[in-house]
Amino acid sequence: MIRRNKVSFSFLVAGLLTFISVIGSTAGSLAWYAYSRSVRVEFVGTSVAKSALLTVGLVDDAPYKLSDQKIAEFKLVREEYDGHSIVFSRSTDGLDYHVIQEYLRHSNYAIDLLFPLTTQKRTRTDQSDLKLYESPIQGETDIAKDTNIARLDHYVKLPFAFKMSDTDGHNKPDVDIWLTDTNVKASGEKIDQAVRVFIETSQRKFLMRPADRSLTNGATNVGGLLDLDGDGTYDYDVTNFQELYYGQHTGGTTPVPHASTPYGIPQDLAPYVNVNGVEDEVESTFYSKHNELAYVANLESITPEVAEYYTMGTVKPSVDPVTGKYIEGDTGFKICTTDSSDYVGYASFTIYIEGWDHSVVDRAAGYSFNLSLRFETSRD
Repeated sequence: MIRRNKVSFSFLVAGLLTFISVIGSTAGSLAWYAYSRSVRVEFVGTSVAKSALLTVGLVDDAPYKLSDQKIAEFKLVREEYDGHSIVFSRSTDGLDYHVIQEYLRHSNYAIDLLFPLTTQKRTRTDQSDLKLYESPIQGETDIAKDTNIARLDHYVKLPFAFKMSDTDGHNKPDVDIWLTDTNVKASGEKIDQAVRVFIETSQRKFLMRPADRSLTNGATNVGGLLDLDGDGTYDYDVTNFQELYYGQHTGGTTPVPHASTPYGIPQDLAPYVNVNGVEDEVESTFYSKHNELAYVANLESITPEVAEYYTMGTVKPSVDPVTGKYIEGDTGFKICTTDSSDYVGYASFTIYIEGWDHSVVDRAAGYSFNLSLRFETSRD
């Protein structure tokens, strides 16, 4: 975990193939939960190429909509569908990054800073809304409370709209939109692994880890011991010397049970203990020592909660071997479908940094990542 960070991204949209590119850079202390709380967000922009059939827009229902002046400046078209006001790119233009910035500014989401957050426990089949919380601070273990709900300006949520036109310019109903590929690259320390995307439509809601291309879904522990003060030992309560268990857990009691005696080993001799299942065993917020004065948490009776996610490998659609069409087979499912009444498909994308991911540690400060999402329509 880092002490709190920042991230950047951009969007690239193409006709039949729609690419959304999110470029992120971290700066200051990447330590998930501590000192620096800044991550710069930069928008490279969007462009449309090769085909004008698939058009992407933003649902602009915010109280402060894009002005007519901005619509003209950005070369957009505002259209009304089923009670929604949507700003679409023209057939030969893309969603310029200024459009996205302007939308985020009106909607109070992050414009130039993203912060590592923590996800509420979640199963892959959960169809409830996403719950995001601010990073924990040293000494405060009750993270899932109203006062810790993530601020809008610490992450991004973009409500995209898709429409498909035929050669005569008429919108087509019942067109499936698929997420067929992602590309996530980081400048170092695998910080790309911490990127999460939550996709919600009228058909489904799901969390995904776009950097993971495996065919096996995964989960992130959202509870454990942490070294938030950076002293090389897991945090403990200075009033009773009991180790602090951050985040969410099952089993045991609240507060969590502890050993009856202090750890009992001098700090300079105490081994680093991998209680969080860290793969890269380098001293970090996740991989630290037990303090010699601390009553160690009884981890045998405590199990961290998890936030389950899909991978790109399991979201990518299957292909019918006979027709060549995309289908919901062994892998994959439709992101959305253009409606039979208004001929528009809707899907919102929440993009944030999962602070419980083990790549979010201090030594990753200053690294950057970029994320691109590729969409395709169903094939006739």
